[in-house]
Amino acid sequence: MFVRRTFAACCALALPYGACLAQTTFAPDQYFDNRWYITPFGSYVHPDGDRNADNGWGGGFSIGKPISPSWNIELRGQYEELDGNVGTNFGVFNSTNKYKNWSGTLDAQWFPWSRLGINRWQSNTVHPYLVGGIGAIDNKVERAFGINDSHTSFMANAGVGIVWPFSSWGRLVADARYRYVDNANNSLTANRQSMNDWLFSVGLQIPFGPPPQVARAAPPAAMPAPMPPPPPPPPAARNFELKADGTFAFAKSDLTPTGRTRIDNTLAELKSSGIRLRAISIVGHTDPIGSNEFNQRLSLARANSVRDYLVAQGVPANIITTEGRSFSELKVTEADCRAQGKAKTRTALIACFEPNRRVEIRATGEQPG
Repeated sequence: MFVRRTFAACCALALPYGACLAQTTFAPDQYFDNRWYITPFGSYVHPDGDRNADNGWGGGFSIGKPISPSWNIELRGQYEELDGNVGTNFGVFNSTNKYKNWSGTLDAQWFPWSRLGINRWQSNTVHPYLVGGIGAIDNKVERAFGINDSHTSFMANAGVGIVWPFSSWGRLVADARYRYVDNANNSLTANRQSMNDWLFSVGLQIPFGPPPQVARAAPPAAMPAPMPPPPPPPPAARNFELKADGTFAFAKSDLTPTGRTRIDNTLAELKSSGIRLRAISIVGHTDPIGSNEFNQRLSLARANSVRDYLVAQGVPANIITTEGRSFSELKVTEADCRAQGKAKTRTALIACFEPNRRVEIRATGEQPG
Protein backbone atom coordinates (compact mmCIF):
# COMPACT_ATOMS: atom_id res chain seq x y z
CA MET A 1 0.00 0.00 0.00
CA PHE A 2 1.19 3.51 -0.78
CA VAL A 3 1.26 6.39 1.68
CA ARG A 4 1.58 10.11 1.09
CA ARG A 5 4.46 11.95 2.71
CA THR A 6 5.26 15.63 2.35
CA PHE A 7 8.76 17.00 2.45
CA ALA A 8 7.86 18.19 5.94
CA ALA A 9 7.41 14.55 6.93
CA CYS A 10 10.83 13.76 5.50
CA CYS A 11 12.26 16.68 7.45
CA ALA A 12 10.80 15.18 10.61
CA LEU A 13 12.86 12.06 9.98
CA ALA A 14 16.11 13.96 9.33
CA LEU A 15 17.60 17.42 9.36
CA PRO A 16 15.86 19.72 6.85
CA TYR A 17 17.15 20.47 3.40
CA GLY A 18 15.38 23.33 1.60
CA ALA A 19 11.73 24.18 1.72
CA CYS A 20 8.98 21.58 1.62
CA LEU A 21 7.50 22.65 -1.70
CA ALA A 22 5.64 19.61 -2.94
CA GLN A 23 3.96 16.42 -1.95
CA THR A 24 5.37 13.06 -2.85
CA THR A 25 3.74 9.64 -3.00
CA PHE A 26 6.06 6.82 -1.98
CA ALA A 27 5.89 3.17 -1.07
CA PRO A 28 6.08 2.97 2.76
CA ASP A 29 9.65 1.66 2.84
CA GLN A 30 10.89 3.45 -0.27
CA TYR A 31 10.69 7.18 0.33
CA PHE A 32 14.51 7.06 0.18
CA ASP A 33 16.96 4.63 -1.45
CA ASN A 34 17.16 1.93 1.23
CA ARG A 35 18.96 -0.77 -0.74
CA TRP A 36 21.76 -2.85 0.79
CA TYR A 37 25.13 -2.09 -0.78
CA ILE A 38 28.75 -3.24 -0.85
CA THR A 39 31.81 -0.98 -1.10
CA PRO A 40 35.24 -2.28 -2.11
CA PHE A 41 37.80 0.41 -1.29
CA GLY A 42 41.49 1.24 -1.19
CA SER A 43 43.20 3.08 1.66
CA TYR A 44 46.31 5.16 2.33
CA VAL A 45 47.53 4.90 5.93
CA HIS A 46 49.53 7.57 7.79
CA PRO A 47 50.57 5.77 11.01
CA ASP A 48 51.34 7.16 14.42
CA GLY A 49 55.04 8.05 14.71
CA ASP A 50 55.51 5.62 17.56
CA ARG A 51 54.69 2.72 15.27
CA ASN A 52 58.16 3.24 13.74
CA ALA A 53 56.71 2.60 10.28
CA ASP A 54 56.37 4.42 6.98
CA ASN A 55 53.08 5.41 5.37
CA GLY A 56 51.46 2.44 3.71
CA TRP A 57 48.61 1.13 1.62
CA GLY A 58 45.65 -1.02 2.38
CA GLY A 59 42.17 -1.87 1.27
CA GLY A 60 39.04 -3.61 2.26
CA PHE A 61 35.39 -4.21 1.90
CA SER A 62 32.26 -2.92 3.60
CA ILE A 63 28.59 -3.85 3.51
CA GLY A 64 25.92 -1.39 4.58
CA LYS A 65 22.34 -0.23 4.46
CA PRO A 66 20.58 3.16 4.76
CA ILE A 67 18.11 3.08 7.65
CA SER A 68 16.70 6.60 7.17
CA PRO A 69 17.31 9.59 4.88
CA SER A 70 20.11 10.68 7.26
CA TRP A 71 21.72 7.46 8.55
CA ASN A 72 23.64 4.49 7.15
CA ILE A 73 25.13 1.59 9.08
CA GLU A 74 28.15 -0.37 7.79
CA LEU A 75 30.31 -3.35 8.67
CA ARG A 76 33.85 -2.57 7.47
CA GLY A 77 36.92 -4.78 7.22
CA GLN A 78 40.40 -3.57 6.22
CA TYR A 79 43.91 -4.97 5.69
CA GLU A 80 47.05 -2.80 5.59
CA GLU A 81 50.82 -3.20 5.31
CA LEU A 82 53.33 -0.72 6.76
CA ASP A 83 57.08 -0.94 6.20
CA GLY A 84 59.36 -0.40 9.17
CA ASN A 85 61.69 2.61 9.01
CA VAL A 86 63.94 2.90 12.09
CA GLY A 87 65.79 0.89 14.71
CA THR A 88 64.27 0.45 18.15
CA ASN A 89 65.42 -0.51 21.60
CA PHE A 90 64.26 -3.99 20.75
CA GLY A 91 66.15 -4.47 17.50
CA VAL A 92 66.22 -3.25 13.96
CA PHE A 93 62.81 -2.56 12.37
CA ASN A 94 63.26 -1.43 8.78
CA SER A 95 61.72 -1.98 5.35
CA THR A 96 62.34 -5.72 5.61
CA ASN A 97 60.01 -5.75 8.61
CA LYS A 98 56.33 -4.99 8.38
CA TYR A 99 53.09 -4.34 10.15
CA LYS A 100 50.37 -6.54 8.66
CA ASN A 101 47.22 -5.27 10.36
CA TRP A 102 43.67 -6.58 10.08
CA SER A 103 40.79 -4.49 11.44
CA GLY A 104 37.02 -4.57 11.58
CA THR A 105 34.52 -1.93 12.70
CA LEU A 106 30.82 -1.24 12.95
CA ASP A 107 30.33 2.27 11.57
CA ALA A 108 27.49 4.78 11.41
CA GLN A 109 27.33 7.48 8.73
CA TRP A 110 25.33 10.64 9.29
CA PHE A 111 24.25 12.85 6.38
CA PRO A 112 23.61 16.29 7.98
CA TRP A 113 21.54 17.51 5.04
CA SER A 114 19.93 14.10 4.54
CA ARG A 115 18.96 12.85 1.10
CA LEU A 116 15.25 13.73 1.03
CA GLY A 117 14.00 11.02 -1.24
CA ILE A 118 15.07 8.96 -4.19
CA ASN A 119 14.96 11.81 -6.73
CA ARG A 120 17.56 13.86 -4.86
CA TRP A 121 19.67 10.76 -4.09
CA GLN A 122 19.85 9.97 -7.81
CA SER A 123 20.45 13.53 -9.02
CA ASN A 124 24.29 13.37 -9.21
CA THR A 125 24.46 15.60 -6.13
CA VAL A 126 27.46 15.16 -3.82
CA HIS A 127 26.32 14.21 -0.30
CA PRO A 128 28.71 14.94 2.61
CA TYR A 129 28.60 12.81 5.75
CA LEU A 130 30.21 12.31 9.15
CA VAL A 131 31.30 8.83 10.18
CA GLY A 132 32.19 7.12 13.44
CA GLY A 133 32.63 3.54 14.55
CA ILE A 134 34.14 1.04 16.96
CA GLY A 135 35.83 -2.31 16.48
CA ALA A 136 39.07 -4.20 16.86
CA ILE A 137 42.48 -4.35 15.16
CA ASP A 138 45.10 -7.09 15.10
CA ASN A 139 48.50 -5.33 15.24
CA LYS A 140 50.69 -8.01 13.71
CA VAL A 141 54.44 -7.42 13.40
CA GLU A 142 56.67 -9.50 11.13
CA ARG A 143 60.33 -8.86 11.99
CA ALA A 144 63.63 -10.09 10.75
CA PHE A 145 65.04 -13.30 12.14
CA GLY A 146 61.50 -14.72 12.50
CA ILE A 147 60.72 -12.74 15.64
CA ASN A 148 57.02 -11.94 15.22
CA ASP A 149 54.27 -10.83 17.55
CA SER A 150 50.58 -10.00 17.32
CA HIS A 151 48.32 -8.03 19.62
CA THR A 152 44.56 -7.45 19.24
CA SER A 153 43.30 -4.09 20.50
CA PHE A 154 40.13 -2.06 20.75
CA MET A 155 39.89 0.70 18.14
CA ALA A 156 37.59 3.54 17.23
CA ASN A 157 37.47 5.86 14.22
CA ALA A 158 35.83 9.14 13.27
CA GLY A 159 35.97 11.29 10.17
CA VAL A 160 34.27 12.99 7.25
CA GLY A 161 33.43 11.85 3.73
CA ILE A 162 31.36 12.37 0.61
CA VAL A 163 29.16 10.17 -1.57
CA TRP A 164 28.65 10.97 -5.24
CA PRO A 165 25.75 8.91 -6.75
CA PHE A 166 26.83 9.14 -10.38
CA SER A 167 24.41 6.36 -11.38
CA SER A 168 21.57 4.27 -9.96
CA TRP A 169 24.00 1.33 -9.86
CA GLY A 170 27.14 3.02 -8.52
CA ARG A 171 28.35 5.72 -6.12
CA LEU A 172 31.84 7.08 -5.57
CA VAL A 173 32.76 7.23 -1.86
CA ALA A 174 35.75 9.02 -0.30
CA ASP A 175 36.55 9.74 3.34
CA ALA A 176 39.30 10.67 5.82
CA ARG A 177 39.32 9.08 9.28
CA TYR A 178 41.20 9.43 12.54
CA ARG A 179 41.83 6.03 14.12
CA TYR A 180 42.42 5.52 17.82
CA VAL A 181 43.97 2.18 18.86
CA ASP A 182 43.96 1.37 22.58
CA ASN A 183 46.52 -0.81 24.34
CA ALA A 184 48.57 -1.18 21.18
CA ASN A 185 51.85 -1.97 22.89
CA ASN A 186 54.09 -4.58 21.28
CA SER A 187 57.78 -5.17 20.81
CA LEU A 188 58.13 -2.10 18.59
CA THR A 189 56.16 0.60 20.39
CA ALA A 190 58.13 0.91 23.61
CA ASN A 191 55.05 -0.03 25.62
CA ARG A 192 53.05 2.82 24.11
CA GLN A 193 49.47 2.39 25.37
CA SER A 194 47.64 3.94 22.39
CA MET A 195 48.14 4.87 18.73
CA ASN A 196 46.63 7.61 16.62
CA ASP A 197 46.62 6.84 12.89
CA TRP A 198 45.06 8.58 9.88
CA LEU A 199 43.26 6.70 7.10
CA PHE A 200 42.26 8.04 3.66
CA SER A 201 39.95 5.84 1.58
CA VAL A 202 38.31 5.83 -1.87
CA GLY A 203 35.77 3.21 -2.93
CA LEU A 204 32.94 2.26 -5.28
CA GLN A 205 29.58 1.71 -3.56
CA ILE A 206 27.36 -0.76 -5.43
CA PRO A 207 23.71 -1.14 -4.29
CA PHE A 208 21.81 -4.41 -4.72
CA GLY A 209 18.69 -4.60 -6.87
CA PRO A 210 16.76 -2.00 -8.86
CA PRO A 211 16.24 1.46 -7.37
CA PRO A 212 12.91 2.18 -5.67
CA GLN A 213 10.26 3.71 -7.90
CA VAL A 214 8.39 6.74 -6.62
CA ALA A 215 6.11 9.37 -8.12
CA ARG A 216 6.09 13.06 -7.32
CA ALA A 217 2.72 14.79 -7.38
CA ALA A 218 2.08 18.48 -7.88
CA PRO A 219 1.11 20.48 -4.79
CA PRO A 220 -2.64 20.77 -4.31
CA ALA A 221 -4.24 23.99 -5.46
CA ALA A 222 -5.45 26.43 -2.81
CA MET A 223 -8.92 26.34 -4.32
CA PRO A 224 -10.26 23.59 -6.54
CA ALA A 225 -10.59 24.68 -10.13
CA PRO A 226 -14.15 24.76 -11.45
CA MET A 227 -15.13 21.75 -13.43
CA PRO A 228 -15.19 22.46 -17.16
CA PRO A 229 -18.52 21.98 -18.89
CA PRO A 230 -18.93 18.54 -20.41
CA PRO A 231 -17.97 18.37 -24.07
CA PRO A 232 -20.83 18.34 -26.53
CA PRO A 233 -21.83 14.87 -27.67
CA PRO A 234 -20.32 13.79 -30.97
CA PRO A 235 -22.63 14.23 -33.94
CA ALA A 236 -24.73 11.24 -34.85
CA ALA A 237 -23.80 9.74 -38.22
CA ARG A 238 -25.46 7.21 -40.51
CA ASN A 239 -23.91 5.69 -43.62
CA PHE A 240 -25.88 4.28 -46.55
CA GLU A 241 -24.77 2.69 -49.81
CA LEU A 242 -26.95 2.61 -52.94
CA LYS A 243 -26.01 0.01 -55.50
CA ALA A 244 -25.79 1.68 -58.88
CA ASP A 245 -27.05 -1.47 -60.62
CA GLY A 246 -30.81 -1.10 -60.56
CA THR A 247 -30.56 2.49 -59.35
CA PHE A 248 -29.15 3.68 -62.69
CA ALA A 249 -29.03 2.15 -66.13
CA PHE A 250 -25.54 0.97 -67.13
CA ALA A 251 -23.32 3.97 -67.94
CA LYS A 252 -26.26 6.36 -67.23
CA SER A 253 -26.94 8.87 -64.44
CA ASP A 254 -30.76 9.10 -64.48
CA LEU A 255 -32.49 7.50 -61.51
CA THR A 256 -34.66 4.49 -62.26
CA PRO A 257 -37.93 3.85 -60.38
CA THR A 258 -36.02 1.26 -58.37
CA GLY A 259 -33.40 3.91 -57.53
CA ARG A 260 -36.05 6.37 -56.33
CA THR A 261 -37.58 3.65 -54.14
CA ARG A 262 -34.20 2.92 -52.60
CA ILE A 263 -33.71 6.61 -51.76
CA ASP A 264 -37.24 6.78 -50.29
CA ASN A 265 -36.34 3.86 -48.04
CA THR A 266 -33.16 5.65 -46.96
CA LEU A 267 -35.12 8.80 -46.06
CA ALA A 268 -37.63 6.73 -44.11
CA GLU A 269 -34.84 5.11 -42.12
CA LEU A 270 -33.34 8.52 -41.30
CA LYS A 271 -36.71 9.85 -40.13
CA SER A 272 -37.31 6.82 -37.91
CA SER A 273 -33.89 7.29 -36.28
CA GLY A 274 -34.88 10.81 -35.18
CA ILE A 275 -31.61 12.38 -36.29
CA ARG A 276 -31.90 16.15 -36.85
CA LEU A 277 -29.92 16.44 -40.06
CA ARG A 278 -27.05 18.95 -40.23
CA ALA A 279 -25.12 17.66 -43.27
CA ILE A 280 -25.39 15.06 -46.03
CA SER A 281 -22.41 13.99 -48.14
CA ILE A 282 -23.04 12.09 -51.39
CA VAL A 283 -20.11 10.38 -53.20
CA GLY A 284 -20.45 8.60 -56.55
CA HIS A 285 -18.19 5.69 -57.64
CA THR A 286 -17.83 3.74 -60.88
CA ASP A 287 -16.10 0.62 -62.17
CA PRO A 288 -12.86 0.90 -64.21
CA ILE A 289 -14.47 0.16 -67.57
CA GLY A 290 -13.93 3.18 -69.80
CA SER A 291 -11.70 6.23 -69.43
CA ASN A 292 -11.12 8.03 -66.15
CA GLU A 293 -12.54 11.25 -67.62
CA PHE A 294 -15.79 9.53 -68.60
CA ASN A 295 -16.11 7.78 -65.25
CA GLN A 296 -15.37 10.98 -63.34
CA ARG A 297 -18.24 12.75 -65.07
CA LEU A 298 -20.50 9.72 -64.57
CA SER A 299 -19.76 9.35 -60.84
CA LEU A 300 -20.42 13.07 -60.19
CA ALA A 301 -23.61 13.04 -62.30
CA ARG A 302 -25.00 10.09 -60.34
CA ALA A 303 -24.23 11.85 -57.02
CA ASN A 304 -26.02 14.96 -58.30
CA SER A 305 -29.05 12.90 -59.36
CA VAL A 306 -29.37 11.57 -55.83
CA ARG A 307 -29.02 15.11 -54.45
CA ASP A 308 -31.73 16.46 -56.75
CA TYR A 309 -34.14 13.73 -55.69
CA LEU A 310 -33.46 14.41 -51.98
CA VAL A 311 -34.12 18.11 -52.46
CA ALA A 312 -37.35 17.24 -54.27
CA GLN A 313 -38.36 15.25 -51.16
CA GLY A 314 -37.87 18.27 -48.91
CA VAL A 315 -34.22 17.93 -47.79
CA PRO A 316 -32.56 21.41 -47.65
CA ALA A 317 -30.16 21.82 -50.57
CA ASN A 318 -27.69 23.87 -48.47
CA ILE A 319 -26.78 20.88 -46.27
CA ILE A 320 -25.94 18.57 -49.20
CA THR A 321 -22.51 18.21 -50.83
CA THR A 322 -21.70 15.96 -53.79
CA GLU A 323 -18.47 14.46 -55.11
CA GLY A 324 -17.45 12.06 -57.88
CA ARG A 325 -14.46 9.77 -57.37
CA SER A 326 -14.53 7.77 -60.62
CA PHE A 327 -12.88 4.38 -60.02
CA SER A 328 -10.26 5.61 -57.50
CA GLU A 329 -11.71 3.52 -54.63
CA LEU A 330 -12.41 0.10 -56.12
CA LYS A 331 -13.84 -2.65 -53.97
CA VAL A 332 -13.10 -5.29 -56.62
CA THR A 333 -10.19 -5.02 -59.08
CA GLU A 334 -9.76 -6.69 -62.45
CA ALA A 335 -7.09 -8.91 -60.88
CA ASP A 336 -9.66 -10.06 -58.33
CA CYS A 337 -12.09 -10.94 -61.10
CA ARG A 338 -9.42 -12.82 -63.06
CA ALA A 339 -8.45 -14.78 -59.95
CA GLN A 340 -12.10 -15.81 -59.56
CA GLY A 341 -12.41 -16.76 -63.26
CA LYS A 342 -14.96 -14.00 -63.80
CA ALA A 343 -13.13 -11.96 -66.46
CA LYS A 344 -13.34 -14.27 -69.46
CA THR A 345 -15.93 -12.10 -71.21
CA ARG A 346 -16.91 -8.45 -71.03
CA THR A 347 -20.34 -9.43 -69.70
CA ALA A 348 -18.76 -11.50 -66.94
CA LEU A 349 -16.34 -8.68 -66.07
CA ILE A 350 -19.18 -6.13 -65.86
CA ALA A 351 -21.04 -8.42 -63.48
CA CYS A 352 -17.92 -8.95 -61.37
CA PHE A 353 -17.38 -5.17 -61.11
CA GLU A 354 -20.89 -4.64 -59.69
CA PRO A 355 -19.74 -3.75 -56.09
CA ASN A 356 -17.70 -0.83 -57.50
CA ARG A 357 -20.76 0.88 -58.99
CA ARG A 358 -22.33 2.59 -56.02
CA VAL A 359 -23.37 5.88 -54.41
CA GLU A 360 -22.43 6.41 -50.75
CA ILE A 361 -24.55 8.68 -48.55
CA ARG A 362 -23.30 9.90 -45.15
CA ALA A 363 -25.84 11.77 -43.04
CA THR A 364 -24.74 13.55 -39.82
CA GLY A 365 -26.77 15.45 -37.27
CA GLU A 366 -27.91 15.59 -33.67
CA GLN A 367 -29.24 12.52 -31.96
CA PRO A 368 -32.26 13.39 -29.86
CA GLY A 369 -31.61 13.15 -26.10
